[in-house]
This record gives sequence, structure tokens and C-alpha cells, in this order.
Amino acid sequence: MQAPKPYIAGVVHCRQPSLAAAVLILAMMTSYNGVMPVFASRICEYFSLTVEQYGTMIGLGGLAQIPALLLVGLLIGRFGVRRITEFSIVGIGACFVILGLGANLLSLKCSIPANGFFAALSKVAMPAFLIALYPALKRRMISLQLVVFSSVGIAIPLWANQLLKWSERGDDLVFSRLLFEPFLIVGCIVIVGGVLLSLRSQPLLQVQHAKGGTLHVRELFRFRPLVIILLVALHVAADSTIYQYLPMFMEHEFGELRLGAWALSGHAIAYVATRSLLSLLPEGVGQRRILTLAGPIGGLLILAMLWQGHAVFVPLIYTLASLAYAAEFPVLVSEISSRSMGHFGTILAAGHLVSNAAIFVLLKGTGRLFDTTGDYRVALSVAACGFIAFGVIVAATGLGKAPRSQSTVDP
Repeated sequence: MQAPKPYIAGVVHCRQPSLAAAVLILAMMTSYNGVMPVFASRICEYFSLTVEQYGTMIGLGGLAQIPALLLVGLLIGRFGVRRITEFSIVGIGACFVILGLGANLLSLKCSIPANGFFAALSKVAMPAFLIALYPALKRRMISLQLVVFSSVGIAIPLWANQLLKWSERGDDLVFSRLLFEPFLIVGCIVIVGGVLLSLRSQPLLQVQHAKGGTLHVRELFRFRPLVIILLVALHVAADSTIYQYLPMFMEHEFGELRLGAWALSGHAIAYVATRSLLSLLPEGVGQRRILTLAGPIGGLLILAMLWQGHAVFVPLIYTLASLAYAAEFPVLVSEISSRSMGHFGTILAAGHLVSNAAIFVLLKGTGRLFDTTGDYRVALSVAACGFIAFGVIVAATGLGKAPRSQSTVDP
């Protein structure tokens, strides 16, 4: 019997629900590196790192995503979305095992970029695989994946916070064990799960061939695509930088890591709430208002959070800010497709590539700014201004306005 082709686009097999569930469960476990922001201050202390060195190390994970994003289309075309999904899951598990076994700075520096590479493959292949399993339920599968990752984002900072509590009862050796050994355990489970997943029989699926738009790289150098790419980079870099450094800010300013972990959980809750609400709204409703106002509202709230001087208000204000700017990216994606569906993939991929470079620059720059000034409020205010700049650029360029014609136009 001829083996089914790797790229999947139909559903006719009863094993698909358990296959989708297995992939999502493994995806949840691959998110365990979300403990890093909560451990950041102790990691710097344990390995004698400056804040800039820590930011550079974390930022390398973003840079490593760039080659993966450039290669993932070719890899999926050659091996199929299921095999690349399995490969990326096992790769992330191997990074965790390397980190857990090494338990030193070298293993940390090696595992973070490698994890970024495999995570970028997973970021593209996994949703494509889930959609391929259930092509009639595209929105539902994407929403399910987002909810799963956001749910993990709520729980992991609180778990990391508990590990920090336990580490306070011992010396540096206890801290090292509590940081690294869970990575080893989770990594082994992920590898075994990924291997078992790859051994399962392929579902009996029907391949559908669909015409895609022609890729025109020159379209990226027109004004509107360049603005969109800049906005993607601003949003992702500002969000990632504040998220990574917030627990360090809390400890430095207030001696409070506990509330820093709760703030990160609030950020995840806000993303679930805002994006669930957006999924219920009719397409295009309030598009320009959201693009113009969400970033400045969120950015000003972040500035208020940094400078208001009370630790107890930080989780509340950060959650409120996240409720606002969490709307930016989905609405921006909708804006791309509303006028330039033919170049949608090209523009969005370019936005992701530039945003990974922007994350590295802003993480490193924020760390250097803190090392120079000794004040996280000053350093993180630069990232907060990225959200404000997002709204100002949208207002100045007219992005989000309804097109004059209902027909699809080029960007």
C-alpha cells in the first residue's frame, strides 16, 4: 500500500483527534522556557552576567529564528508539515536536555539559539499541521492553539516563582538544581513524545492542490508594506523586551519577584481575553481606531507602571496595558489581508524576520542602558515608547482606513 503524502489537507481518519491532542500537549511542554524571565535576576547573579550580557544571550534566540523562517517553507515542501512539526518538537526537547545536563553557562548559551531555531520551525509548521488535520475548522484550530499557549503562559511564571521560593531555602547548588533539572525532565518527556508521535501511522488523507500568489519580493519595498513591517517589528520587540525584563525591574525597584511572576501571568490572561473578544467582533469593525489607539494607550500605561512607585500596582497596570496592545497584532494581520492578500505571506514573513532582529537589538540595548544608568525605568521606557510610536505611525500614514474600492488592491 502506497504511503500517504506528507502534506495533509483533508480529514478522513478516526485517529486525528488524538493526534491533534498529542501535538498540543507536546507544544505546551515545549513552552517551558517561559520560566527564564522569572529566573533572570538570579541567572545574572549566579553566572556573574551584566544585564546587557543577559539581554544579548536571550536575544540570540530571536536571531536564530531568522534562518529557520527562511528555510521552513522549503523544508515543509520537501518533508511535509507533520514531519517538520515532529522534528521541531524533538529539537526543542533536545535543547532542554542539553541545558539540563550541562547545567552551566555554556549549555545555556548553546541551547537558547538552538531552541529559537526549532521554535521558529514549530511556529510555522504546527498551525499548518493542525489546519491540515481539520481544514474545515481553520479558525477554531488556530484559536485552540493560541488558547493552549496562553494558558501555559499563565501557569509557567507562577511555577517558576514557586521554584524560586524553594531555592531561597538553600545555596547556589539548590538554585542550580531547581533551574536546570526540570529542563532535563521536560526535555526527555518531549523527545519521547515526539518520537512516539513520529512512529504513529499517517492518517489516510486527501491532498488538495491550491494555487498560491506569486512571490514578489520587490513588493516589500513599496511604502505600505514597509510601514507594516516596521509596525510588526515595533510591536513584537517592545512586547518581548518589557516581558523579559519586568521581573528584573520588580526585583531591582521593589525587591519583589513574587509580583513580577503574577504580572507575567496577567499578561497572558490579557492576551486570551483581548484576542477572544476580537474573534467575536465582525471583520473590520474599529480597525483604524484599534491600530491608532491601542498602542499609545498600552504604552502610556506601561510608562505609568514604571514610574508610579508602588509594587502592588505593577501587575494590575501591566495587565491593563496588555489588554490594550494585545489587539494590535491580530488587527494588523487583518489589515494586511484586507488589501493585499496576494502578498500576505510575503509581507507577514518579512515582518517576522525584521522583528526577530529588532528583538535582539532592543533586548541588548535595554540591558546596556540599564548597565549605564542603573535605572530600569529609564531603560524600559524606551521599549514602552515603541507602542506609542506604533499608534503615531498608523495615524500619520493613514493605515487602517477603509479602501476606496471593495476590490482587492496591491499594497
